[in-house]
Amino acid sequence: MFWKFTLAAAVLAGLGGALYLSTSVSKAQVKHALKSLSNSAWASGVGHSSPETPDPATPPTDAPEAGPRSHWDGLVEVDAKKQAAIGLHLAAVQAQTQPLKLELSGRTAYDPNTLTKVRPRFDTLVVKVHASLGQPVQKGDPLVELYSTELAQAKSDFQTKYVQWQHDKKLYDLHKNLVQTGAISQRVWVDTQNDEQKSRLEYNLALDKLQVYDVPKEEIDPLIERVKDKAPEAIHFGEISEKAKMTLRARSDGIVIEREVVPGNYYEVSNVLMVIAPLDHLFVWINVYELDQDKVAVGQTMEIQFPFLAQKIQGKVQYVANEVSKDTRAVKVRATISNPAGRLKSDMLLKAILDIPPLPGQTVIPRISMVAISGEEFVFVHKKDASSEGHDKFERRKIHVAQETTDSVVVADGLEPNEEIVTNGSLILAQLYEDAANVETGLPSS
Repeated sequence: MFWKFTLAAAVLAGLGGALYLSTSVSKAQVKHALKSLSNSAWASGVGHSSPETPDPATPPTDAPEAGPRSHWDGLVEVDAKKQAAIGLHLAAVQAQTQPLKLELSGRTAYDPNTLTKVRPRFDTLVVKVHASLGQPVQKGDPLVELYSTELAQAKSDFQTKYVQWQHDKKLYDLHKNLVQTGAISQRVWVDTQNDEQKSRLEYNLALDKLQVYDVPKEEIDPLIERVKDKAPEAIHFGEISEKAKMTLRARSDGIVIEREVVPGNYYEVSNVLMVIAPLDHLFVWINVYELDQDKVAVGQTMEIQFPFLAQKIQGKVQYVANEVSKDTRAVKVRATISNPAGRLKSDMLLKAILDIPPLPGQTVIPRISMVAISGEEFVFVHKKDASSEGHDKFERRKIHVAQETTDSVVVADGLEPNEEIVTNGSLILAQLYEDAANVETGLPSS
């Protein structure tokens, strides 16, 4: 009301000056203008006394007597003429049927479950390296050539165990026939059975050791052939230099993403020589911040977009981390996407549009209908009243927003489907509500 008081003072000053500076304005005219403005100021509350004047001012003697003030019901009343003047329009509140679109950022990564880490199974010297960093390899391709006396000893031990087992096996077959005729005692026959079983177990143990060393079957079979039904000469067992050699081969298709091996160096079983990753699929890691973490669940669909690709890839949430990252303050969410052409790489930045299914009770309204006041959101709901013909009333109602876009707002609670709300003209109703609240309480509305 301060602006009304200021305007009244300015008009009074102008008319007073005109009385002395112009002969065309009569005293009667000035008196009539002062009387009218004084009555208007009193009706608007401007005539109330200031804090410095404890006694209230006396209204003009000819001002109409003010009746008792009725209590304001908190509704803004607007007749049809004013509605047309401000261009007021209504829209019905819709129930949410479409999913929320949550836009997130993330990156690609290799699937750690499919990474092949190439390690030696024994302490060894690396003679030659066939694969370089970034090189595609196929299953069975040579990777690294090794030379190890430990491997040579294991192969020789395998041959020894095989020869011993074959000896005990032949003795077993011979004693089996003799025990049936009574030529040997039962004790000798029991010892023969025991020796054959022991040597067979030792042979299998030596074979298992070679398999643990990742020696291929193509290199094991020749070791047996050399000692099978041969005279016990050293040449039949093979040369030590040949037994010490072995070639590590790729166990799957992929690309070499790490290579730490250098020819001529000595490596232990704990060393990783290289890492091979398949590129037929990739992991996608998405950052979901704490504010939105309760909206994400396993099984939800997402649309993944790359800056340089026109293609949009579909994925599903497979994993939601149970902790918040200390660095990013976000929850990690994982999906898997296919990469048949190998065009996508690891650590590529991406944008993911996550679909959040609609929840019961949530509604959708036009963005223009929402008014933000002091950090809170409101809408004006049309209150139908048959008794007030030609005058519509509107309730200012607080809402809680689930998501806001440029065109619409998803409301978590505060509205019911099919209620009518103001779209165009909502800002003017907000000002009318403020003015009415000021007149009612003398304080700004909250």
